[in-house]
Amino acid sequence: MIRRLLGACVGVAVMMTAVACDSSNGTGKGPTDGDVQAPPDDAGTPDAGDGGTDPVPDAGGEDGGTDPIPGEGDGGTDPVPDGGVVPTTPEGPWPTDALTDYSSKYGIPKVASVGVDGAHNIWVLDGDRIGVLRADTQKLVWTSQPIGQASLGFGSEPHQLATGSTVICGGKAGEAYVGYITYDNVPGGQRIAGRGEADFDEARYFEFQKGDMDLVQLNGDGTDIVLREHLYRSVGTSRPSRNEAIGIRNSNDFHYDEDRSVLSCMRVMKGPYEGEVYIGTNHGVTRIRDLEYSSHRHPAWWLLTRTPHPTDPNQEVVKESQRAGFTYGLGYSQAGELLIANDWKIGILPPNQDLKWWDREKPEAGIPEGTELSIYRLNTFVDPVNPGAEDKRWEVAPQNRWRGFQQTKDGLYYVAGLGSGLWQFKAEPTRHDPTKSADTDYVRIDGAGTDRFTALAATDDGSLFVGTEGRGLWRLTPQKQLEKVPGVGGSKVQQLVYDPRVTPSALYVLVDGKVYVLRGH
Repeated sequence: MIRRLLGACVGVAVMMTAVACDSSNGTGKGPTDGDVQAPPDDAGTPDAGDGGTDPVPDAGGEDGGTDPIPGEGDGGTDPVPDGGVVPTTPEGPWPTDALTDYSSKYGIPKVASVGVDGAHNIWVLDGDRIGVLRADTQKLVWTSQPIGQASLGFGSEPHQLATGSTVICGGKAGEAYVGYITYDNVPGGQRIAGRGEADFDEARYFEFQKGDMDLVQLNGDGTDIVLREHLYRSVGTSRPSRNEAIGIRNSNDFHYDEDRSVLSCMRVMKGPYEGEVYIGTNHGVTRIRDLEYSSHRHPAWWLLTRTPHPTDPNQEVVKESQRAGFTYGLGYSQAGELLIANDWKIGILPPNQDLKWWDREKPEAGIPEGTELSIYRLNTFVDPVNPGAEDKRWEVAPQNRWRGFQQTKDGLYYVAGLGSGLWQFKAEPTRHDPTKSADTDYVRIDGAGTDRFTALAATDDGSLFVGTEGRGLWRLTPQKQLEKVPGVGGSKVQQLVYDPRVTPSALYVLVDGKVYVLRGH
């Protein structure tokens, strides 16, 4: 096996939701099959949705400004202290039956995404409508009108902020994060030209606010959902000197707007980082802590393009272009490490405490000595389906469209994608450096009658739940038997959200727009 690895492992007890989304934006605009489409292999410019090139870190030299002022920028409201709900028992406020059809029981229409907040309220997303099934009343509350990025309607007109909505993740009690998509081919490129304040012309400035993510909440009496804030508070070393709500931007150079469309969302459910959220975008992964974020990380590779030299026939011009890919697959390891699966590669990334330095790949100038960094333990292609060269530079790499990445209780890892199958493998410390791991012993898991997988969720009983595009929900038992899950109807699994905070644990399954919940795994 080819082993390509970076980094150190930090073992912490963290549990996260397991989410991979292939959801419709509910608008009839944008992608017609419900997926945000990955760019073709011959995508034109480096920034045409394939990740483009990363800026050179400024090591803090561009900052010079003040921290964002709470409450400024978008007129957001303060959070409701108790989230509009009452405390719950260890079992939680919902049925403890082995299987419940929540859509039928609670009158939830077909939705595109589901999430659970800190007080067990269940959030759903339907185009420009945001709903929450309150844990105290067990009644569904919808937004009375479109809010946030949906307030100007969905589309690609210059005055609109998003072409559609994508995912929803529970936040603190009574709060949720809502992701949006927009076009990735930005007129003029994904960068504000120059380095000065004069570069913030109004049209360009508005363009860079599109897509990204809103934080919403129940209002004071729990009868409506309102915008708290459109995320913009980067904790990185680079921020504009004006406290402006410019959305999610590159945290070490705010001039770059590479992360524009949110494709997946995962809430940390347990451990020292409970309540944090990771989102996968058209470019990488952003880490969110309440209203603040660090952007971004991505297992990337370099595409080499060779053309004849214009004057010397014996020479050629070699151009490098970074490929990061769309990130749909977010998961967790048993030690609480972030698992990333994008269009091409997978990565294992331990979290660190200081959010400001989470976006840094290695020690560099400007980082205080002794700072804990988040360094890849594994950063690789899945060798059986996408082998690469040892020098980490390739002239071609097939897009495997990975959609899920999980680790089960026995320590084995699983990665699955649309058209690339379901694979089991090991990631064990290398002999020469125990802080790094090698991916070995790949085994293809067959039996579901398809190679198109949409989501994975590892549960505390040792199972791996497997979502397919056309054959419903399956379970790989602890004994490694793949079996169809009875009672869960539908064919396309859009999302799996695992919540170990309640006893028995809960697995939320979104299939063909309907919400089912399995307890006890």
